[in-house]
Amino acid sequence: MDRFQKVKKLWNIIKREWKTRYRLVFSNEDTLEQSFVIHSITIKKMAVFAVIGAVVIITLTSLLIAFTQLRLYIPGYTSQKDYKVYKQTAARVDSLEHLVEVNQQYIDNFIAMMNDEVPAAGEDDDEVGADAESMPNTHMTIRDKKRMADAEDIEEEAEMILGRISDDNNENGSVPGIEQAKISKLNITPPAIGAVVKVFDASKNHYGVDVAAQKNTVVSCIADGMVISAGYSATDGYVIIVQHPGNLISIYKRCATLLKQTGARVRAGDAIASMGNSGNSEGKTVHLHFELWYNGFPINPLNYLVIE
Repeated sequence: MDRFQKVKKLWNIIKREWKTRYRLVFSNEDTLEQSFVIHSITIKKMAVFAVIGAVVIITLTSLLIAFTQLRLYIPGYTSQKDYKVYKQTAARVDSLEHLVEVNQQYIDNFIAMMNDEVPAAGEDDDEVGADAESMPNTHMTIRDKKRMADAEDIEEEAEMILGRISDDNNENGSVPGIEQAKISKLNITPPAIGAVVKVFDASKNHYGVDVAAQKNTVVSCIADGMVISAGYSATDGYVIIVQHPGNLISIYKRCATLLKQTGARVRAGDAIASMGNSGNSEGKTVHLHFELWYNGFPINPLNYLVIE
């Protein structure tokens, strides 16, 4: 009740003083001579002038920012041209990130396949189904559908490669004559100088040839290409994989040291590793295990190059 009385008292004061006239006088402090006088000032008039003044100031400030270069100094405010460039750049960066993800997934799948780490059929489907149940019910965008299609294409290609390996009818590692001509055009050079101690035999899961020589013998790249993998595994030791034009891939295993890193561009004859006996190999003989893959399945290297 007391609060209501205070509010009512304050309202009565404002109501009483709302139309009370005041005079604004500017006078000389020394002589008290009146220099300027404004008559009939009321609270009502001051409120109206304050509102009009605020509206005018806000309007002028907005126009000044919208039509002058001052807008560039306001955080988050850009011109239409700059905004358009920003959107185009963001779209390009997103596309590049997507391409990098797809390429990296392809490389990871291929390396896993080479190391016999590809999961059995059905495991991925179960994981995808479990993830799908936990995902919220949202509408997929066109970009999401494209990414899923790319992932499915990569998975199908990996399964096709595995199927070709498991159902390999060409145990001698040969390909049709037209394909042989394409490979021969690449001017393949021998990976190392030495003696072939074990030949290609797909029936025994030996998808390459073993070249024996002295330790630290230079291992050369057979053709121009790019290193897509360079690392160590407990089974194959130091391994380097090079992607060549025409869907041709060369693999160099049991190396002692690697001289190139992933992503390096190499030319035919470049030194990429040194021969050794790393990994879980049979015997203690220093040798290079060399494999040649074309269109996703292994081929006999001795059909396309001569190793002395």
